[in-house]
Amino acid sequence: MKQLLRLVPLICLLLIGCASRNSGWENTTESVSMNSADVTALKKQAMDLWKGRVEQGKLEEALAKFKVLHSVNPNDLETLVYLTRGNYFLADSHLQDIDQKKKYYELAASYGEKAMATNAKFKADVKAGKSVEDSLDSLTITEVPAIYWTAASLGKWSKVSGIAAQLKYKTRIKAMVSRVEKIQPDYFFAAPARYWGAFYALAPSFAGGDIKKSIVHFEKSLKMAPEYQGTKVLMADVYFTKTGDKKMFEQALKEVLNSKFDNHPEVGPENALEKKKAEKLLEKMDELF
Repeated sequence: MKQLLRLVPLICLLLIGCASRNSGWENTTESVSMNSADVTALKKQAMDLWKGRVEQGKLEEALAKFKVLHSVNPNDLETLVYLTRGNYFLADSHLQDIDQKKKYYELAASYGEKAMATNAKFKADVKAGKSVEDSLDSLTITEVPAIYWTAASLGKWSKVSGIAAQLKYKTRIKAMVSRVEKIQPDYFFAAPARYWGAFYALAPSFAGGDIKKSIVHFEKSLKMAPEYQGTKVLMADVYFTKTGDKKMFEQALKEVLNSKFDNHPEVGPENALEKKKAEKLLEKMDELF
């Protein structure tokens, strides 16, 4: 028994090592030249394709064009945010293979970290060895999209990567969401409250999980942004399954299927694909309860 206890720290170190990855600001991008007229035309093509991101093919074409734009201007924050959010969306809503999901969540996180590092003070701090958590105060409302989509991507990547990755990044992810909540709590349809709703539902009690706090945050997110259907899908998936409320699980998902927000100017494609998630969850209802 004593020998086993002595091995615990070593095992933990080995697990954390297996969860290692390079942060985006450690990676360099080889720049290419392009005249301004071609850049303008490429941006328009990328944005037109982005509007059709409900189709996997169009999203992948958009991301390919954003990648070229990133090579033309590696420090352009807008392009980096599209690459972060787009690769996250590809993994989360289109891809089914776990290894592919893991690949694109990690790619999204890497682009997001590069986006965060367009803030010179933040980049200088982390390059000097200051922790990411302690450097977040340098980030402003300008970087909120980068912070949020990086946190979301790291969260999903760590979940499919295993317990070691979850342990390594959980504090950073929570700190990033807290920063978004402090600066812009309504970002992406009340995303911070939605995150805390899921966190308190999924975390074990010894790690801060609290089902009563979960519902408070989910309801806050729904009140602030009822048009975003991902909140109800997430709530059904992690909250109602936890409480064992089959009736509310079914009701929430049927509300999503009957919602009329597929043409929402900002998240129509997301809402359309959340309906597909709702359908799959309803098909599994008898297995979940």
